[in-house]
Amino acid sequence: MKKIIVAALALALVTGSAYAAEWNFYGEAKVYTVWFETDEIDGEDGDTQFAEGLYEGAAIGAEVKVSDELTAGFEYGTADGVADIVLLYGEWDFGSGIVTVGRALSPINVAYSNQLVAGEEEDLGLGGFGDFDQSEITQVKLTFGDFSIAVIDPEKNAWVSPAFLTNDDIALYDTQAVIPMIALCYKFTFNMGEFQIAGGYNTFEIDDNEDIDAYTIGLGTQLNFGAFGVFATFVWGQNMGNMGVDSATGYQGLAMYDGNEVYDCESIGGTIGVTFAVNDMLTLEAGYGYIHDEIDDNAWTGSESNIAQSYYLQAPITLAPGVTVTPEVGMIDERETGEDETFYFGAAWAIAF
Repeated sequence: MKKIIVAALALALVTGSAYAAEWNFYGEAKVYTVWFETDEIDGEDGDTQFAEGLYEGAAIGAEVKVSDELTAGFEYGTADGVADIVLLYGEWDFGSGIVTVGRALSPINVAYSNQLVAGEEEDLGLGGFGDFDQSEITQVKLTFGDFSIAVIDPEKNAWVSPAFLTNDDIALYDTQAVIPMIALCYKFTFNMGEFQIAGGYNTFEIDDNEDIDAYTIGLGTQLNFGAFGVFATFVWGQNMGNMGVDSATGYQGLAMYDGNEVYDCESIGGTIGVTFAVNDMLTLEAGYGYIHDEIDDNAWTGSESNIAQSYYLQAPITLAPGVTVTPEVGMIDERETGEDETFYFGAAWAIAF
């Protein structure tokens, strides 16, 4: 009898909380179909392959309003075909600012491309090809108008093996981080679009011997001129792989540690794109991204640079409200002999609900 009473009270509390808040659910089912061919640069040609799958960006979630001061949200994605938490956060508006706690969009979100198919690299969005994007990450964030700053769990990684460069053995070394990663952004919005500048800093010690410092700055803008639009980003930094952002080159924006010294990796890149709304049903978008990594002179690789680029053309078609199909053709080119280049053609199919 006591168990029944306790269960009834718990149900009443949950029901009361649910009715006290406004819940707005949303979701999107999204599948890619693509033909692609991956060839080795200055080497063997690959075979044309077909792939189909569920986008990691296919998701279901909700935005929750408890009061004018307190809001929240959650979203489940489908990484590797398994439901995973993309967003889970709460926000408190204390008048002069907003504090966000949980897994939410990072202040570092300098990315505008809608690249979708990209071979098996689904929903790439020129990620790692000149953008500066941490996406969703666990954080404590403060927002004051157009400015936001967050503290984030430090990233600790480096290349530690010369053949071939691999970071699988990083656990062989002691690492220590005593301050959080810092991410910040100022975003200015106006009638024609927006401009933003973002930056971050991360540091940790390896083997009680050397510090690996990462710092990166990114600029981005998106402008609309009626039916015509443009976007552009620029990124520069040192060891940006330890900022929790991607670099599509072989070095991945990571430093090297040979057991005695740290050799830093400098990255520079950018993206550019144009959009044109033909009518309410059809939009065109073309984009290009480029990233260049260069490692300090060392015994393993010398003073080598590594380049990667990607470009695409897509034509999103709205078949009905919430129903879209996006044909796309493009290339992912790692530019270096022995690396891969992938040509692809496919489409993204989505129904939002």
